[in-house]
Amino acid sequence: MAKADKYTISDLQRDFSTDGVALEFIFNTLHSKDCSCGGTYKKVKDRKQYQCSKCRFQIAPTAGTIFHKSATNLTTWLYALFVFSNAKSGISAKELERQIGVTYKCAYRMLKQIREALSQDSN
Repeated sequence: MAKADKYTISDLQRDFSTDGVALEFIFNTLHSKDCSCGGTYKKVKDRKQYQCSKCRFQIAPTAGTIFHKSATNLTTWLYALFVFSNAKSGISAKELERQIGVTYKCAYRMLKQIREALSQDSN
């Protein structure tokens, strides 16, 4: 496998340098910039929401995701996802706490959210 095929930590930092860039990525992944009324969505200043320019309907891109109701930065979340996905046999909350510089409670909650999102339904 060539080195160009691997996604590294420097690639993550380059692609998601700020929370605004990460929020924009989440919005573009889950929603369209065009509203059904004919307007376009633009980011609301100082909030994690987008508002239609015509009907003023607001969308929170993090709603219904593992990032919902989290005070932790989106860049920190993405780094935690990167660390989790590169761990060969899982990662403990204590190790995640040390790597990303958050409290144990925060690291535990993040890992719990990630594992629940990845779990497969047995039904």
